[in-house]
Amino acid sequence: MIPAFTVRPFALGRAAFTTLAFACLAGCGQSSSPTSAPGTPPAPTTFALLEATVADVQAAFRGEQVGADGQTLNCVALAELYLARIDALDNSTDTGLPISSIVSLNPLWREQAEALDATFDTSGPAGPLHCVPVLLKDLYDTFDFPTTASSLALAGSQPPDDAFTVARLREAGALILGKAGMSEYAYWTQSFNSVSQRIGTPYNTAMDAGGSSGGTAAAIAANFAVLGTGSDTCASIRLPPSNNGLVGVRSSVGLVSQDGLVPLSHSMDVGGPITRSVRDAALMLDAMAGVDTADIRTQDPERIQPATYTAHLNEQGLAGRRIGVLRSYGGTDAFGSNADVNAIMELAIADIAAAGAEIVDPVELPDFTNISTLLIVQEFADHMDEYLASFDAPRDSTQDIFTSGLVHPFIEALVGASLLLRDTESENYQTQLANREAMRVYVETELDARQLDALIYPPVQQPARPTGLVQGDNCGFSSTTSMPSIVVPAGLSGDASPLPVGIEFFGRKWDEATLFEMAYAYEQATLRRRRPALPGDPPP
Repeated sequence: MIPAFTVRPFALGRAAFTTLAFACLAGCGQSSSPTSAPGTPPAPTTFALLEATVADVQAAFRGEQVGADGQTLNCVALAELYLARIDALDNSTDTGLPISSIVSLNPLWREQAEALDATFDTSGPAGPLHCVPVLLKDLYDTFDFPTTASSLALAGSQPPDDAFTVARLREAGALILGKAGMSEYAYWTQSFNSVSQRIGTPYNTAMDAGGSSGGTAAAIAANFAVLGTGSDTCASIRLPPSNNGLVGVRSSVGLVSQDGLVPLSHSMDVGGPITRSVRDAALMLDAMAGVDTADIRTQDPERIQPATYTAHLNEQGLAGRRIGVLRSYGGTDAFGSNADVNAIMELAIADIAAAGAEIVDPVELPDFTNISTLLIVQEFADHMDEYLASFDAPRDSTQDIFTSGLVHPFIEALVGASLLLRDTESENYQTQLANREAMRVYVETELDARQLDALIYPPVQQPARPTGLVQGDNCGFSSTTSMPSIVVPAGLSGDASPLPVGIEFFGRKWDEATLFEMAYAYEQATLRRRRPALPGDPPP
C-alpha cells in the first residue's frame, strides 16, 4: 500500500492507463507513415514509452516522434504517461508480489511540467534534460516534498531546499516525478524498510530488487521514468542495477556533491545515475557532477571532470585496452560459485576480447583489505545527527530514530549497533581512513605495474534472491578505494524466470571518462539489456 503521507495527485486507473499509455507502446519506434519522398522531411515515428531514452524524449518535443494520436507530445502529456504506468503497475499484484518501488510523487509535477512547456514554447528546451522524467532515491532532499529515507520515523520530513545534485538536474531541465523506495537509511544491500517492507525486481517480484537503491532500479527497469538517481556507500549503485538489467555509475568520491543527501557514511557515500543505457548515464552524470562549496570533497585539487562524458562514448572504446579479470582480492573470491553468474561473466570476457581488448586473466590482489563495513558503523550515527540538525527535522537524533518504534526491525538493529560503535574522533577511526587511502594506492600501483586500463568482475555473485537471503557482492572493492566503477547489463540467468546479471568495469580515480569509453563499447557490442515482461506490455 501507498503510505498515508504519500501524495498521489492523479488517479488515472488501469483502464485509462491502457488507453493512454499502451497506445504509445505499439509503435515501438516504427514509422507511423510511409517513407517520405526525396527532398521532404522524414515522417515522424511513434513515441514508444518502453525503453525511451533522453534522445527519444528530445525527438518527441521536436516533433520527430509523435503520440499515437499523431500529436506532438508536451511535458504534461509525457509526465501523465509515466504517472499512469506507475499507478497501474507499481502496486499491482498481477505478477504475485507488488514491485512497491515508489514512495511518493511530486505534488507540484503538473505545475512544473506546465512551466517547462511554457519555456519550450517561448525559448526552446530548458536544458539538455528538458522534461526528462526523473525518479530520485528517497534520500535526495527536495524543497517541494518530503525526504524520508524510506522510514516511517522520518514521515513528513521536509528539508528547506534541494540537494545540490537535484538543483543541477532541475537546471538541466529535468522533471522530478517523485521518489523511489530504498533500504531504510541506505543501511543494507537488500530493500528492508518500514514503508513498504521490501521492494521486488520487476523481472520476478518475489525476488529482492537489491539495496540500497532498489526502488530506483526497479522503477527504471519497469519504465516508470527515463532516469533515476541512486547513492552508493557499498553496493547501492551497482548491486540494484545488476539485479534489474541497468547501468549504474559509482563515481570517484568527490565528483558528485553529497550536500543534501541523507548520509550513511560521508567518507564513502557517492550519488549517481541509474539508467537503462550508458549514454543516458553519461548525460545524467554531466548534470549531477560539479564543484560545490558546501561539500569539501568536490574541491579536491586533483579532481577531473571533462566538459561532457558523452564525448567519451566510443563504440571502439575497447580496442587496444588491457583489461584485467579480478578473480580474488584479500582472500575474497570475486566470482563465487553460481553457475549462471560465472557463465555470463565468461561470455562477457570473450565479448570484450572480441571487441579488441587484451585480457589479463587472472588478476589477484592478495594484500587488499576491505575497510568499508567498519567505517559505515563508525560514521553513521554522527553523520545522521549532523543531517537532522541542519533543518527542522521530525527527529532530533539517531537515538530518537532508534527509539521511535518506527524503523524496520532489521534496520533498527543496525542503527542500534551504530549507536554503540559510533566513533569519528578516535585514533582507531583515523587509522581506518589511512588504511583506506593505502588500499587505493595499492590498487593503483598494481594497475600501473600490469599496465591495465581497467578491471572487470561481477558486481554480485548470485542473481537476485528473495528478501532476507543475502547476495554475495564485491561492493567493498570500489568503496574501500574511492575509485570509480560502472555496471552494465551482461546477460540473464537460465532460471524459469530469467534474472539479470551485470558486469562491473573498475578504473582509476577521476578517470570516469575511460570507463565510459569501455562500458559504452561493451554495451553497444552486446546489447544485453532485456526489459521485464509486465502485464499489458508487448513481449520483450
